Amino acid sequence: MGGLVLGGLGGMAATPAFAAVPAAAGPATPAGPAVKTVVFHGYTLQVPANWPVYRLDEHPQTCVRYDVHAVYLGTPGANMACPAGLLGRTEAVSFLPAGSAAPAPGGGSGQPAQPEADAGIELRRLPAVHSVIGQNAAQHELVVALGATGADGTVLGTYGTAPGVIEQVLSTLHLAPAGAVPTEQTVPIEQTVPIEQTVPTERTVPTERTVPAHPQATRSVPVAQRAAVAPARAKGKRNLTRNAPAAARTYTSWRGVPSDWPTQLVLPSQPAAHPVGGFDTCTAPSLAVMHVWRRAFGAVGAYIGGVNAACAYGNLSASWIRSVAAMGWGVLPIYVGPQATCWDGGNGVRIIPGKAAAQGNAAGVNAVNDARLFGLALGSPIYYDMEAYVGGTTCKQAVLTFLGAWDRRVTADGYLTAVYSSRDSGIADLQEWAVDRNPGFTAPDAIWIALWDGVAALNQGGLAWPLNEQSKQYSGNATVTVGGITLSIDRDIVDGPVAR
Repeated sequence: MGGLVLGGLGGMAATPAFAAVPAAAGPATPAGPAVKTVVFHGYTLQVPANWPVYRLDEHPQTCVRYDVHAVYLGTPGANMACPAGLLGRTEAVSFLPAGSAAPAPGGGSGQPAQPEADAGIELRRLPAVHSVIGQNAAQHELVVALGATGADGTVLGTYGTAPGVIEQVLSTLHLAPAGAVPTEQTVPIEQTVPIEQTVPTERTVPTERTVPAHPQATRSVPVAQRAAVAPARAKGKRNLTRNAPAAARTYTSWRGVPSDWPTQLVLPSQPAAHPVGGFDTCTAPSLAVMHVWRRAFGAVGAYIGGVNAACAYGNLSASWIRSVAAMGWGVLPIYVGPQATCWDGGNGVRIIPGKAAAQGNAAGVNAVNDARLFGLALGSPIYYDMEAYVGGTTCKQAVLTFLGAWDRRVTADGYLTAVYSSRDSGIADLQEWAVDRNPGFTAPDAIWIALWDGVAALNQGGLAWPLNEQSKQYSGNATVTVGGITLSIDRDIVDGPVAR
């Protein structure tokens, strides 16, 4: 994950590796893949000809995705219509005009402080535009600031396993000739779904139910108390054993959950806070949307970073988290790092079995940096997104070694750890190692179970985590309308720790 550079690039600054090779005397030279020139805000660059181009200034609801090849021109809209459940990274380019690029933390431009557009180390100089290509290896991003410290905008490129192609794309940046016509969108407009569109669903959240922003609407433990949990756990004081059978207690009405949802909650006999209905989606909705959606939900998952995060941050910032907390939302910060070696999810970075511990530690450092950047106080949880996987012992051991190292790093820095994964893969394997107390493994403080059974209930007994350290994603890829505003979401029931 260091500053990788393809061999032989030094003599190719003006011609990308994918560009057509001019014919020469003698035997014909095979042409490389076709390219096209993109013109925007006084600059040009060359990209593979089959990459679609999206004009965000004309179609602001277009989802900025990093898991597919594409070029995005303009500032991401406040209400991007992103599908839920996107994951992974590949080569994509975003041209952010002046004023839309995220500054470094503490910058004075008024824009949200985010990991995007954090250049990191210098990779290559670009004399044609008086700039350099910077690399953020932890996020798999290359960045070019145009003009004095980005006064003319920022070009952001993401990549999957190696930066070579994106480096060559960015190396073609030039000033556009006088009179050059800006590139138009190459994808039919009807492919973009407006956020206001109401799509009929089997179960639509009613809009008339209003849930008061009560302090107990989401489970929240004071920061000082939560911060004290991590050091104690690091010393082995936390007792991870199977829960003994307990008397069942059933609740049929929870704060944050519409009254017509079928619900059943089985709790230990001791008093516990009610769980709340929640959702997660690929990019943070606008504050206006969050205000309306507070009528029906009380918790929200927010992707704070990771090398496999597939969507642009959009509205997410430290101020966004503070603002939604003031509305009564509990926030589940999600970090999407390397996935299982046997993950069959397409593009993205995977765990290398022989380097699992080192990768886990590095991901922990990066996750904590992202948490700090978004203003998450010590004692807040960070949920690692480990997608479902199917594989043998080697893959399983690599996942758990990785998560153990990630847990130790995050815990040492004062944050709570949590893992989101499938009930049949990641959660089952975490349970086995937590109960068996495998040497070198530390279990997370909480779990978020992916079990799409359509049941909005926490009834996962027999696990090493009590119910008030569990959350559940019980439905995925749902199109839901609240107050006339439609989003693509995954549905959750949340009783685990949240950041407020």
